[in-house]
Amino acid sequence: MIMNRNLWIATGKLAAVLGVPLMLWAYNSGAPQRSTGAPGDQTCIQSGCHVGTRTNDSPNLEILWEGGANYQPGRKQRFTVRITDTARRYGMQATARLESSTINGQAGTFTPLTTSMYVICDNGQDRPTIGCPATAPVEFINHSEPSVSNTFTFEWTPPASQAAGAVTIYVAANASNGPAPNGANIHLKSLRLQPGAGGGGVRPTISQGGIVQASAFGGGTTISPGSWIEIFGTDLATFTDSNTQFVDWSNSFSNGVAPTNLANTQVSVDGKAAFISFVSKGQVNVQVPDGIASGSQVEVKVTTSGGASAPITVTGAQRSPAILAPPAFKTLAGKQLVVAEFPDSTANNRIFAGQPGSITGVNMRLPKPGDRLVIYGVGFGPTNPAQAAGRLVGQANSVPGIQILINNAPATIEYAGLAPSAIGLYQFNIIVPNVQAGENPITMSVSGLTTQSNVFLITGN
Repeated sequence: MIMNRNLWIATGKLAAVLGVPLMLWAYNSGAPQRSTGAPGDQTCIQSGCHVGTRTNDSPNLEILWEGGANYQPGRKQRFTVRITDTARRYGMQATARLESSTINGQAGTFTPLTTSMYVICDNGQDRPTIGCPATAPVEFINHSEPSVSNTFTFEWTPPASQAAGAVTIYVAANASNGPAPNGANIHLKSLRLQPGAGGGGVRPTISQGGIVQASAFGGGTTISPGSWIEIFGTDLATFTDSNTQFVDWSNSFSNGVAPTNLANTQVSVDGKAAFISFVSKGQVNVQVPDGIASGSQVEVKVTTSGGASAPITVTGAQRSPAILAPPAFKTLAGKQLVVAEFPDSTANNRIFAGQPGSITGVNMRLPKPGDRLVIYGVGFGPTNPAQAAGRLVGQANSVPGIQILINNAPATIEYAGLAPSAIGLYQFNIIVPNVQAGENPITMSVSGLTTQSNVFLITGN
């Protein structure tokens, strides 16, 4: 699929890779509280849940932390921890402590992202909704069952005030080759974080008119749940490394769910967290979350360590259909072509529909009536069965009531739904109808809404 570079399909590297403390083991239902090796804690070896070797400040833990060297007071962020060790099962436990009180000074709160993790208090009980009791204030995020995956992801909300001071995250990770208490390698690390500006830096600014549905799909001004938008402005990202130009969502997924915080940038649409694929200081690409208002104006805000931008309003709708037709697919004669790919294309030999030689550097051949083509779109709305925003599509689905016209002749539709293993991208497998050779306008419509005009498919005899 062809898109410009600042796209959701970009796969770069996360800006900050730091050593974070976590604890993995294959102890059934998680290790007992205080097994992180932090001050006042023991380890899984000492508690008896495993027999094995302990490595302090282990080089076998790879940790991705969105906040760089600082935490932003009160702002939830994500940890992803990966252990490099030969094992059949893994587990983990982590805790966050105030530097001013390393044994009992709880720092912030943890949030599990899946049912395979949970939070317990210092009394060994599951954390209540209102938080751990004053008699057992320290909390621990734990695995709930042995995992075959060596990667764990969770969120942490830091203390709400800079006055909390420095915080240390302690982690123990366990790689086991047998059921507890059989042998295991216990890996320990800790990460010290200072409070950040907490809103005292440069606030991001969204340009007026700087929110559009993905420009490669026409750049419309109406957005809908699950559609993709580009946000343009200044100071939309605050990178800790001055050499970093952009960050994308590579390595930031958790169990197939896209991140809502990427390199310390967050976006809200109608008060709901959007899923972020790309951030730079001048541009952010996000998927619109489910549940935004339809038929009215909705607010979009960008938040960084410098604070929150002034909101910009855009029109929300249930659907905002558009097809992939980027500026790069304009012919030398100035006609905007749809990106239509032949199904016999390969990764090393992409073949697109069009007059050979009409677009420099693009491999093309003329489609004829009866040929099969694959076309992409965004914003076509709910599918059957429903697919949640921010999640990789794992099953076939369909868009009810879709119609595709090529020069007013209906195309045969073999598939019309969200593309498998993608997020927010619709795929249309069609058969070219009996149309005249030449430049034929192509439109798609659903629920009375039509894709952008002046987009063409060039056909032959």
